[in-house]
Amino acid sequence: MGGIIVIITVVFIVVMIRNIAAVALQLTGLDKPTANFQALSALTGTGFTTKETELVLNQPTRRRIISLLMIIGNAGMVAVIAGLASSFLTVTSAWATGRFVVLAIALYVIFSVATHTRFVRFLSKKIETELRQRWKLQKVAIGRMLDLGEDFGIAEITLHEGSASVGKTLAALDLRKRKILVLAIERDKEKILVTRGSHKIRAGDNLICYGSFTKMEEIT
Repeated sequence: MGGIIVIITVVFIVVMIRNIAAVALQLTGLDKPTANFQALSALTGTGFTTKETELVLNQPTRRRIISLLMIIGNAGMVAVIAGLASSFLTVTSAWATGRFVVLAIALYVIFSVATHTRFVRFLSKKIETELRQRWKLQKVAIGRMLDLGEDFGIAEITLHEGSASVGKTLAALDLRKRKILVLAIERDKEKILVTRGSHKIRAGDNLICYGSFTKMEEIT
């Protein structure tokens, strides 16, 4: 039975580490779906694509997070295999069936909780707060979403309190002259999908923009 407990414990720890790593990757500028996928890919050693690999390799903090996940993923795999071997290879068929049922129920509960929307949202906020306070990991101002080359592409710009752009309208920022087009604005639970010059920028706004990455740096 000890092997079953080891498997359940390892799986729970790995799931929690994946959640922490996904939030950490988001703070480096990756969007949520990409951060979640990269964290899962690093832990399992599968699923990498050339384009998304470049997003990781081009940022030192992301490389460190992904490297740590790879090490943890391999160690976790070894622990799970050892637990399975000790739990099912040395017992009778009757006991093996009972242990399999216990393991299946435990894994179902873990993954049900880990994928519950409210729990994930609550946990992500807690993790982000801890990462900001303890490790001084702050969300970068610009997260590249699509690099088209020659300094152009689509990026998410986070405008923090104190930014020169906060309090100004899009028209006042005159972004077209800076080769920047605002595609959308994310504000708390609101999404502004059709932007106008009269829209005033607030602290905490996320601007989804197309244009020159260098020019985007100037408005953060």
